[in-house]
Amino acid sequence: MSLCSPAGERGDVVLGWLTKVVATLAVLGLMGFDAVSLGAAHFRAEDRAQQAVRAAAENFNSTKNLQQAYDAALGEVLDTGDTIDPASFTISPQGAVTLTLRHETATLLVEKIPPLRGYAVVDRTVTGRPLG
Repeated sequence: MSLCSPAGERGDVVLGWLTKVVATLAVLGLMGFDAVSLGAAHFRAEDRAQQAVRAAAENFNSTKNLQQAYDAALGEVLDTGDTIDPASFTISPQGAVTLTLRHETATLLVEKIPPLRGYAVVDRTVTGRPLG
């Protein structure tokens, strides 16, 4: 009686199955990371836009200078890599500031797949007044 396994039963089936499981888990992990990253980006963009609008409104309330108010808003987001569309920046006669912030999210897959790239860019338009 031989202790060797018959030809063709050298663990190829198990190895093939294990490879498929590992590959599937890796793809699901990458997709999950991107989903969490994109979800968090929406919250960050909203928060940063609110901070920028508050800074601009407070600056405009004290200086009445549109350019200085825009610069104050931009100063709030510049170090994060976000941008503010100058065409979207408006101040109403009552002092309410409106702006659109653009945040580009770093992802592992989405930003590298051309049809999905748009999902990695978050635009948030907010309006706010100075506190107090």
